Amino acid sequence: MPPEVLRKTPALPHAAVTLDMMHHPTPPRIPGRLLAALLLALLTTAGTLVAATPEVRILIDVSGSMKRNDPQNLRIPALRLVNELLPEGARAGVWLFAEKTEILAPPGPVDDQWKTRTRARLEHIHSRGLFTDIEQAITAAVAGWETPTADSERHLVLLTDGLVDVSKDADQSAASRARIVSTQIEQLKTLNVKVHAIALSDEVDAELLRLLTTQTDGWLESPKDADALQRVFLRMLEQTAAPTTVPLEGNRFEIDARVSEFTLLAFRGAEGATQLISPAGDLISANKPSAGVTWRKESGYDLVTLAQPKPGQWELQGATDPDNRVVVVTDLGIELAPLPNTLRHGETLRLEVWLTDHQQPVTRSDFLRLLTASATLTPISESPRPGDDGGAQTPSRHGEEPPPEQVPEPQDSANGVEVTLVLDQESGRYRSQFETKSLVPGLYQLNVVLDGGTFKRQTSKRLHLAGPPFTIAYQEQLPSDASPVAALMATLTIEPDLIDPSTVSGYLLLQDPEGRKTVVDVPKPTIFPLALSLPVERPGEFQLHGRLLARTLTGEAIDFDLEPRPFVFEFAAPAGANRHDKTSDSSEGLSWIEFSLYLLVGNAILGLMLGLTWWLLRRSTKSAAIDPARQARVNSA
Repeated sequence: MPPEVLRKTPALPHAAVTLDMMHHPTPPRIPGRLLAALLLALLTTAGTLVAATPEVRILIDVSGSMKRNDPQNLRIPALRLVNELLPEGARAGVWLFAEKTEILAPPGPVDDQWKTRTRARLEHIHSRGLFTDIEQAITAAVAGWETPTADSERHLVLLTDGLVDVSKDADQSAASRARIVSTQIEQLKTLNVKVHAIALSDEVDAELLRLLTTQTDGWLESPKDADALQRVFLRMLEQTAAPTTVPLEGNRFEIDARVSEFTLLAFRGAEGATQLISPAGDLISANKPSAGVTWRKESGYDLVTLAQPKPGQWELQGATDPDNRVVVVTDLGIELAPLPNTLRHGETLRLEVWLTDHQQPVTRSDFLRLLTASATLTPISESPRPGDDGGAQTPSRHGEEPPPEQVPEPQDSANGVEVTLVLDQESGRYRSQFETKSLVPGLYQLNVVLDGGTFKRQTSKRLHLAGPPFTIAYQEQLPSDASPVAALMATLTIEPDLIDPSTVSGYLLLQDPEGRKTVVDVPKPTIFPLALSLPVERPGEFQLHGRLLARTLTGEAIDFDLEPRPFVFEFAAPAGANRHDKTSDSSEGLSWIEFSLYLLVGNAILGLMLGLTWWLLRRSTKSAAIDPARQARVNSA
């Protein structure tokens, strides 16, 4: 084993012995040095796969309209929250933009120095800008990002409250917006940059932000007002560079010996004050701090950082809030394989998580078998996207396909749907999956926990489950004075966060009781929702079929076959319907080939008749020309 690895893990033996003793109350007597060496080797044997480094670049709008939409300049405490909770090892940078773009925090590795410099410059955030040049801001933020590599994940967070506004000349602003849509989005996709946007007013260009986020698999938030910015930035952090946390259950949390520091994020409620009780029963508060405690009291929340905290159970006395977090600094961490921000309806959510020691994967199965891994998917009522209609409800599992072998079945609970992840001993990773076919479309919170008995590690992320790519509503229209012909009316809608409307094509097919078929094509291009009418000329049972084709906003093909559906029309048959049926039956066998032959023969006969007419006319003309000459000879004689 390399000597540098041994030097990097001085605290490992104590934690490992504690874990071992929990499962073996009377451990065998082993010399201390030998035990330490064995357990050190056990944990630090790393795999070859390492999690990608998150790179986060943040753009903050400082245009003059922010005086109205963020009058208290809550962008400062919101960004301070991100600054304090960004995990070490990530890379980050911050820019301010209006008519021009300026660097607030140069992009670089996140460490104590980076956080200190950024913290000192947060007061530079203002609301004095003249314009909102989003195009220029994006160009500045992605500078230096060349061909993407597998060892990094690129995220661009854009906070704005307005439209693209680069000049008093409206045409120049329109041209800038067009370049973002036509050129910059493609560049961002080529560079593998996920754009996450915060729309801080109703005046924002919602369609532009939707395009930027959906086409790059990003995340879109639309807070009601600036007071929600802290929570929004917390969620943006978890979507881009999720820190390692420990579960906060009933305002209690466990700190183990491998934690060198923790930061508690506690949102204040009606109770007002926030207090902490240590495992020894000591009370810690903003007015009664203790050694090694940094207490930051911000607008709406408290950030409490403790260095070298005592292991054991800690208690938070304050508001119970789902956005409270306990972020830990530890050499024993958790990593989650990248997940999409938006899932298609019916798409399987595959999870893969692993334990790290000094940011290297732990792969020794004899240790990893002592851990348990679980994931919970919980519906959230609020919606992060403009235009959504309220978010998710409690998920239902009726009709869900059975999970594949070796994947435990998800269990419903009051907190959502939970699965146990299974250890793959070869890779040292825990895997499982959620089937989404039976889940209600909307917003979900994913929490993944590794539990070692004496320690827990958690990572969190939000997911948006899109609805079916296409939705069709049907209405049976019977004959009436206004419309003497019956019809099946179909209204076609698409999932706007998934489907590119310009790529939709396909057809609906209605088959009558005698097997005759009526086909209606989906016009292209079209505007959704789209109303289609399929005429029904006789009563009886009809069968509807159809096929729809499209591409997602990220360019993937979708081939969607409608399930056959019966419709029964009951109305009086129009007079002469039977005679019409017989005529239809006799002519139904007429094929296109036969029709073409009839048409060819008909054209030939018509051509022959025209030729004969032309010949007779020509002959008559010649006769008329000869007659005067003959008459002259007769006269001269």
